[in-house]
Amino acid sequence: MSAVEIRPSFTLSLAGIVGLVPFAIDMYLSSLPAIGAEFVAPIWVTQLTLTGYLLLLGVGQLIAGPITDTVGRRTPLLIGLGVFVVGSVVAALAPTMAVLVVARVLQGLGGAIAVVVANSSVRDRTHGDGATRLYAILLTVTALAPVIAPVAGGFVDAALGWRAVFWVLAVLGVLVFAAATIFLPESLPAGRRSPLALGAVIGGYGRLFVTRGFVVPLIAVAAMFMLLFAYIGGASYVYQGHFGVGRSAFGAIFGVTALALLVGALLAGRLSSRLGTGRLGLVGVAVSFAGTAIALGSVLVGGSLWAVAAGMALALLGLGICEPALMSMCMSAVDDGAGRAAALLGGAQYIFGAVATVVAGAVAAAGAGSWIGLMLAFAAVALVFAVVLARPVAADRTAATHRKGYQPA
Repeated sequence: MSAVEIRPSFTLSLAGIVGLVPFAIDMYLSSLPAIGAEFVAPIWVTQLTLTGYLLLLGVGQLIAGPITDTVGRRTPLLIGLGVFVVGSVVAALAPTMAVLVVARVLQGLGGAIAVVVANSSVRDRTHGDGATRLYAILLTVTALAPVIAPVAGGFVDAALGWRAVFWVLAVLGVLVFAAATIFLPESLPAGRRSPLALGAVIGGYGRLFVTRGFVVPLIAVAAMFMLLFAYIGGASYVYQGHFGVGRSAFGAIFGVTALALLVGALLAGRLSSRLGTGRLGLVGVAVSFAGTAIALGSVLVGGSLWAVAAGMALALLGLGICEPALMSMCMSAVDDGAGRAAALLGGAQYIFGAVATVVAGAVAAAGAGSWIGLMLAFAAVALVFAVVLARPVAADRTAATHRKGYQPA
């Protein structure tokens, strides 16, 4: 398959799709206390509105992927965005906590379908360094969400109440639906589609698990997402509990580290053609490992909050650099069944990320060192596999240099 020209309207439409998912996570976080108070619900019940969303976001992709490989991308995309809008409206009108949880599940299911189509559409149209640059753009949008969404949600909640937050998400969903309808034509021709059967689906996922070019970067990107969600899951306990910062200061620190993720994504787009995908992934993971090690070392010697925050910002900078490369390697390793590949890639990120969030919350209660040590372990796993990924690239380039310089007698 040869790469085709990527139009700005296509890129912007995909950016809108991938932006909906993190916005639906982060925009209502400041509203959780008000939601729990209105429904007189304990914290663990209120948290189900987040857990249900994340689980469906992960598991839903595993189901949606094979479907998009069978029927194409466009129809499932529009259905998914429609389900997201319906879930947003139901959430805004929810009379009980149970209805709100169901509404969030609908949002997660719709978001799962949309994300699968977004990632597989990139593979339908381009590959290699071109795909890495496009994934970097999409990651840039994703990285903006933790910076913009909580602030925007807080203003909306303060002015109009928590239900207005879900009305805003519904409007955003409608706008993205309109853009997808106009600018995203079908990208999977009928001749490249695969039949939908349980045996074929299981076999398709099985083939991915034995495809080295897919599995190795998948493990690396899953480990890096576990680092990210471990940070999200434990940051408030450590920054507020261990270092004693207030809520406003915590928001500022969290926002700065999220900006580091954004900067990393921007750097990935610029460096992809210079370093190549494999080396870019290794550089990013190495930076994350170094940043996490700095943060842990600072805690062990009784360092300041700012040293820890700087180390974690460096870790997220590396995540922003490596994730587009690792995703590109995963998707470029498959010729057929890009929907299944995108589903497994996205599902692994959010399912393992959800697990890491729960584990990080428990580990962070034991202290800052334990929390950062957990993230360092995730970074170490990613680094091992990133080294494996970079070696063939270096070997291939060396061989190519030798062939170019060889002159027969």
